[in-house]
Amino acid sequence: MQTSQLAAKYAQAIYELAVENNKLESVGKELAAVGSTIEGQEELATLLYHPRVPAEAKKEVLRQIFQSELTDFVYKFLLLLVDKRRETALPDILKEYNQLANQARNIAEAEVTTALPLTPEEEEALAKKLSTVTGKQVILKTNINKSIIGGVIVRMGDKLIDGSVARQMQMLKTALMNMEVTKIGVTNEI
Repeated sequence: MQTSQLAAKYAQAIYELAVENNKLESVGKELAAVGSTIEGQEELATLLYHPRVPAEAKKEVLRQIFQSELTDFVYKFLLLLVDKRRETALPDILKEYNQLANQARNIAEAEVTTALPLTPEEEEALAKKLSTVTGKQVILKTNINKSIIGGVIVRMGDKLIDGSVARQMQMLKTALMNMEVTKIGVTNEI
């Protein structure tokens, strides 16, 4: 089974448990905390994701770090991943869970790239405009990329809105390169 299908299957399982227990938000926070803890500790990530480390050793580490911090079924979910040798799929499972939870709460994430940081007022106005267009509450994740020169690039799911100056300049260049020289009034006459 491909990793994305596998992650979707496990994410759906933990999502359904969260809905059943009316803990959609808190489970999301717990899973995010687990993900950031593992991501932030290189030794921990190496231990958990290494195929030669015995499952019992991984489960003991998870017990020491997370058992008292997590809801019982979230903790048991992590142990199940170790038992099934699926712990390396955890980052993808977390992404899939967030998508399911956001969809249930009518939330959309928008990745926004600008050349300069947006002011809080600009972020709020952009989020409000995107919310009006999509009919969902929009959460912005902003990135800075000076190479776009100016303007904004918005990616929401599989949709891309590229209003960057760099793209507009590229389109102008392409149009000029494809234009026949005689059409702009240049002739061979001296």
